[in-house]
Amino acid sequence: MSYIIENVSLLKADSVEKTSLLINHDRIEFMRPSMKNFRFMRMDMSTYLLTPGYVMLDFSLHTLLHFQEFKQYMIQHYLKKGCTSLLTVVDVQGERDLATKLKEKRHQMINTPIDYYIGIKLPLHSLTPAILRKCKQQNVSVVFIEADKEDTFKAISWGWIRDAMFSNPITLILYPPKDSHKNQKILHLWEKIMKENRLSSISTPLEEKAPLSKNVLMRLGIYPVKGDIRVGGQVNYNLYNLDDLRYHTNGMPKIQYDEQVPTFTAHQGKLINVKGDITFNPGVGEESFISISGRFIPQSASF
Repeated sequence: MSYIIENVSLLKADSVEKTSLLINHDRIEFMRPSMKNFRFMRMDMSTYLLTPGYVMLDFSLHTLLHFQEFKQYMIQHYLKKGCTSLLTVVDVQGERDLATKLKEKRHQMINTPIDYYIGIKLPLHSLTPAILRKCKQQNVSVVFIEADKEDTFKAISWGWIRDAMFSNPITLILYPPKDSHKNQKILHLWEKIMKENRLSSISTPLEEKAPLSKNVLMRLGIYPVKGDIRVGGQVNYNLYNLDDLRYHTNGMPKIQYDEQVPTFTAHQGKLINVKGDITFNPGVGEESFISISGRFIPQSASF
């Protein structure tokens, strides 16, 4: 089925643009300021702000939940907020339990109604070339590192880590300690090591249950497959009523993600949120994979 989303306000990084989108077989086929000469069913969306479906991060899905518990958790924390893709993270202690933990996670996500990526979180002392190679075999491209002691960094053979990641790009992300004073020291040391060894990394702490920024999605390699409205892209979007939004002094919309929920949310072309009425379709979501981390980041900004 083909149709046109007409005269919608598209939220860009630094502007809002009026545009129309031709949707064909759950893909965005054209984007133009006007499509008056196209003969398809039209939906006038001139009173709405259009954003990409959000990609969010979750550390909390540790255990297998009963279906109703899983359903309510996903609705409350993600679907209501306009999340159409989830980066869910597995706690791993070392190389030996990696495969088992990932198998459990994939089983846990069987009933997910939205797409998902899997990352892992492990202690710094467990970061080895062997576990990175196994991550790539398991299609895991995001690794969160727990570190609370500066001495631990010295025990890691960072040259070997760099060599193991040469043909297997994986993004390393520091999972900061709760002690804020210790956090600053470790963060500074982490940034220094990542830069010296030219490792793909994100040093900025990432917020759970909130949309990941475009810059973070680019560094991870998720953008532009997810988190973007583009020709050829997936039909994952949110629509906000313009009259319900607040605005910055420069005229840009101000979206409070914890307070303002989208009026409509579409995942793969199907509406899953209609004015707060959530449709939970178990098993519709699919596991997604990152082919190359940070492939759309300029070399000068990659480290």
